[in-house]
Amino acid sequence: MSKIPISQLEFDHLCEHYKAPKAGDHICWRDFSDTIDEVFTSKGLEKNLDATVGEAAFATTYGRVAANCSETDNVQRILDGFTEVIRKERLDAKSFFQDWDRHKRFKVTQKQFTQVLTLLKYPLTTEDTALVAKIYGNHAGEIRYADFIKDADCLTYTIHGPVTGAKSTYTKNFIDFQGATSCDDLMTKIKNIVMKDRLRLREFFQDHDILRKGYLPKMKFRNVLHAQKLQLTVQEYDRLDAAFAVPNDPTCVNYVNFNKEIETIFTENDLEKNPTKTLSAFKAPSILDPKDVLSADEEQCLDATLKRLAREVQLRRLLIKPFFQDKDSQRSGFLSMSRFKQIFDNFKLTCSDNEYALINKRFQAKAANEINYCEFDHVLRAYAGDNKAF
Repeated sequence: MSKIPISQLEFDHLCEHYKAPKAGDHICWRDFSDTIDEVFTSKGLEKNLDATVGEAAFATTYGRVAANCSETDNVQRILDGFTEVIRKERLDAKSFFQDWDRHKRFKVTQKQFTQVLTLLKYPLTTEDTALVAKIYGNHAGEIRYADFIKDADCLTYTIHGPVTGAKSTYTKNFIDFQGATSCDDLMTKIKNIVMKDRLRLREFFQDHDILRKGYLPKMKFRNVLHAQKLQLTVQEYDRLDAAFAVPNDPTCVNYVNFNKEIETIFTENDLEKNPTKTLSAFKAPSILDPKDVLSADEEQCLDATLKRLAREVQLRRLLIKPFFQDKDSQRSGFLSMSRFKQIFDNFKLTCSDNEYALINKRFQAKAANEINYCEFDHVLRAYAGDNKAF
């Protein structure tokens, strides 16, 4: 009834060992139960407080033999190789396993595990799969892929060099997903966008402020900036809210003071009192080289190259970005330089080696041989005039 299958011989041994002193087929069930309960704790601890109690075991091994040191080292080698492949390819390994795990049990069979790793370009032999199953397997022979991925540290993407110890080509230049760290840098960033796009934010703020109170709730303030394509991070929005918050109501933002500071890039408000005041010209960074990675001669050469390419794109009505995305299966926004050149050759857009080197230097992604094709397409469309409304 307890679903503990035992043979008849084992049952006879139990009956003989726990046979009651009475005549007949009686069993001392209390002694049998006390013996079984020793897996949890010892009996009579209240009378013997100094009795030694073993450590409580929370993991059930189901009778499987634990892995030795050699097998553990081999599995760690497999984990390190798997981690390197995932980081180089920029893949979400968990999604591949979940295609086989429809019931979200976080377990797959050994055959499915091998198929997924082969699909991820990291094939395993039968012996390696058996070693992984010995550490990450359960009593049914399935592999807990969630624990495997967690130990491989693939859930968070970080940049590391190759396993061989060669110098990594990845850089961290201009990769900041938190946005501007100070309020002054943030306002400079917004002024650059407003200057470049010639935005008039006051009218859009006043559309939500019918009574002209001069302040708006935080969400409406953010909606206005987002509608004008001022793409800011959550941290940057929080800094703006804190810098221009209404003193008596922290849930609202004083858009009048914000707009006054933004409009100083065009003019100043006290000119009627001081008409002879000299105004300083605000110069927004060029779209060609906003991060100043090129010299003056390189900027001039790249400018001529982009003008020539833009004229070809405009006359032939080419749409290049979908072809870049076809080669970018992970939608990372990056392409290798060889892929980039291949697409240019398909469109018969010719460039010299020096021009390719300038494009690579200006639109370099996180690796030396990678191109940020999204930014390149944005700049090329600006040169061709495709970013303007008809």
